[in-house]
Amino acid sequence: MRSSVLGAVLAVFGFCSGFLLDGSTNSYSQFRKWGGGANGSLEFEFKTDQPNGLLLYTDDGGTYDFFEIKLVEGALRLRYNLGGGAQIITVGRELNDGHWHKVHVQRHEDRTILTVDNVSQMRTSRGKEFNFGRFATNSDVFVGGMPTWYNTKLTLLALPSVIFEPRFVGAVRNLIYPDVEGGPPRRQETRPKDHRMDLYRKEAGLLGPVYMETIEKEQEKHLSFKP
Repeated sequence: MRSSVLGAVLAVFGFCSGFLLDGSTNSYSQFRKWGGGANGSLEFEFKTDQPNGLLLYTDDGGTYDFFEIKLVEGALRLRYNLGGGAQIITVGRELNDGHWHKVHVQRHEDRTILTVDNVSQMRTSRGKEFNFGRFATNSDVFVGGMPTWYNTKLTLLALPSVIFEPRFVGAVRNLIYPDVEGGPPRRQETRPKDHRMDLYRKEAGLLGPVYMETIEKEQEKHLSFKP
């Protein structure tokens, strides 16, 4: 009850630099579209004591292109597709140590670089066109999990298996990326409503709360993480 009330308050004001996710069925946070284009960037920080969990997902609205960031046995894994086939980059280990870790994704046409705590790996995509989908039809950015209404709308996902990923349990802060094509990176605000998605949720009968809490000093003591 406490988390849902705080989540509702944040939904009204629409801004938070950090939030907690409890891993429950409706636990996720929603943000504006990523203006990834062909040369976009995206970064955030997280901490958790759980080895597995979906950190971030966005796609082109259900065709080919997607970016999925998740923890797998304590390592950070980026799986993405720009139309020429899925690529996987894995960086780090034992990232579920309860400390803050910084994630940065940088795109340069066919090259994608994943950096975690200043350790980087790069992959090159196949194909001739490297824009991330079409901004007008791309999905929002989801952090910590996916809305449950997607369970009945799998055709809207470029990577349907994302709906089965375990939800992230922990804290996320400083989500920064461009939210318009060609725009500068900026700290993102939560997006409490998307009318198109609300329509899908209404059709599916799956309207529900988004569970979030602000990260404040008085709340940090409730976390079992190391300082």
